Amino acid sequence: MQAFNLKPTHKTVRAYYESLAQFRSLGVSHENAVRSAFQSLLESCGRQFDWTLVPEWQIKRSRDKRIYVDGALVDAYKLTHGFWEAKDSHDDLEREVRKKLEAGYPRDNILFQAPERAILWQNDRQILDEDITHPEHLVETLKVFFEYRPPDYVEWEKA
Repeated sequence: MQAFNLKPTHKTVRAYYESLAQFRSLGVSHENAVRSAFQSLLESCGRQFDWTLVPEWQIKRSRDKRIYVDGALVDAYKLTHGFWEAKDSHDDLEREVRKKLEAGYPRDNILFQAPERAILWQNDRQILDEDITHPEHLVETLKVFFEYRPPDYVEWEKA
């Protein structure tokens, strides 16, 4: 398994916080704007694994019900390695996570993120709830997210 390589001082981490600061200075805090900063960070990190971040990834749950996560990290075989759902600072992230999970969102390696907080679910349980205003915490959260491999994928990679 490839190790995740990102340090709190890396350019992409600094760019994330600079983007958020720029939005704050403009008085912009809505989700569609602030999520672009984290999207750029995920895209950059995904390249380490040759994964593409696909915005608005559709997940079919039943014949009539479709879910769109804000992003999915997808490899060349169209296997998903992680999902991302963005919120803004005005949302109650914990409540939003509960609503999304009740609606059928995946519970396997999904990162719910707001500019100051991230909640990660893996294997049908919450793994972490972290304040990501500190670069060290952000990097550790991303490390856990990107290095996760579901058991089925581990067996597939061995084959």
